[in-house]
Amino acid sequence: MTSSLMLFVCGAVLAGVLGSLFITISVSVDSWETVTYVLTSLAKYSDINASSEYFCTLASSDGDFSILQRRTNVGLSNGSQTTQVDKFFLFNTYYGPWKKCDMLSDDARQRIKTLTKTSVNRCYTFMTEYDEEYSVLPDMMKSVGRMQNSAAACFIVSVTALVAAAAVGTFAIIQKQVSAFMVTGVLYCMAGLFSIFGLTIFHTKMYYEKYQCYSFENDINVFIQLPDVACAARTVSIGWAIPFSWVGVAICLVASGLWFFITRAFRVIKS
Repeated sequence: MTSSLMLFVCGAVLAGVLGSLFITISVSVDSWETVTYVLTSLAKYSDINASSEYFCTLASSDGDFSILQRRTNVGLSNGSQTTQVDKFFLFNTYYGPWKKCDMLSDDARQRIKTLTKTSVNRCYTFMTEYDEEYSVLPDMMKSVGRMQNSAAACFIVSVTALVAAAAVGTFAIIQKQVSAFMVTGVLYCMAGLFSIFGLTIFHTKMYYEKYQCYSFENDINVFIQLPDVACAARTVSIGWAIPFSWVGVAICLVASGLWFFITRAFRVIKS
């Protein structure tokens, strides 16, 4: 093996290791997306004596929850009217490729349980808890769950391809097998492409959450669409793991190109 070709092999190995680390670390954390509520936007509804149909009890901290009440006049069958009050519990959440979790403190979680007689789990794992066929969730939440699971499936394929690429690449270098070099390049390309698919799906999900107010965090009111007032105060932010993963994708594609180049070089040498 010539010294110049050895440099390409070292570069391919280094790129493969770095790309694998970037993607593996990013899919292992839940810092992909953060959903928060801007209290200054909700503060205008904190006056209980105001004539607005909305009244909001503001959260005292990031680990607390706000209660947005919507009062609606409903006509009864006897011709009289009554006031219907819908309550929305608004709290901050964060997402990863596998699950979403809330930021509620233990005290806030206990108060929600007392107020609603409903337990709020800290995390919801989409791959194990979401069931498309038997789910009674509204279409909006089904769309979020469907996209979340589709993205997760892509990342499973990607991580599997990275593990296989490491094993086949090691074999290729030891045995100097041309076909193994080529397979390693294909596996890194496959890992990069499926990561792109997963990231694209996740970005699409975030688009709907940000601009169409799709939500999955209001577990207590799963059958009630968030009102426009809550949507206006809702902020959907990208976490550090998404750009971190994109860097990993780019490095994996570079690694794939280097492995293909090495394959071609070994074919020329052996011919």
